[in-house]
Amino acid sequence: MTDVTYSEVPPPPPPPPPAAPVLPGQFDFGRPFTFVFHDPDWVRKVAIGGLVYLTSIFIVGWFFLLGYMAALVRNVAAGVQHPLPDWDGIGDYFAEGLRLVAVGLVWILPAVVLGLTFMFPAMIFSSIDNEAVQVLGSGMAAVISCLFVPIILAVTFFLPASLLFAAIERRFSAGFEFRRIWPFIKANIGNYLLAIVIYLIARMLGGIGIFFLCIGVVFTGFWSLTITTYAFGEVYRLRKE
Repeated sequence: MTDVTYSEVPPPPPPPPPAAPVLPGQFDFGRPFTFVFHDPDWVRKVAIGGLVYLTSIFIVGWFFLLGYMAALVRNVAAGVQHPLPDWDGIGDYFAEGLRLVAVGLVWILPAVVLGLTFMFPAMIFSSIDNEAVQVLGSGMAAVISCLFVPIILAVTFFLPASLLFAAIERRFSAGFEFRRIWPFIKANIGNYLLAIVIYLIARMLGGIGIFFLCIGVVFTGFWSLTITTYAFGEVYRLRKE
């Protein structure tokens, strides 16, 4: 019998593993709290910001602060490595801050009208020495409470997106384009709610400067504004259409 030798054929190579899916950028919950300190010039920028924050007790300081935050949110949305702006455009910050204050005033106008319509009459009726009138005053106060709470909640929910659009596009009317704002919120609701949570935490952190001879609160107050601004700028940068 003839021995037949069969050559061994190597097995085919295994198929390459499937490529990992490319995931969209993830919202970094900790980044808004720390990004300031990654800036090589953060001490000077925060020091100036704290001094400007101090002038907010005269109201005019808020125009500069909001204009500065508008520049910051645009840098964050554009993905700038060190988004904390310099303070060399102070005049532009004032003009832009005026626009954002106007947007905010329009949003709180319903609450102001509600207060003027019901609150003062309720206080007057409650102070009159007549049981029926006092009951009427108490009823009006209850109506105010029922209406005021949802209004405040609505403002708290929608105002950040309104200011965000007005700052990004540098237009007053952009803050009231609800056909764009509401779809933006719905499509990014998870990140948007995270930004609101960060805003609430930042408000608490802003007060810790009171423990540093009180004056420290102006710097931690400014820092808290940058935290909130970065968070909403990140929502816009990672937005889904």
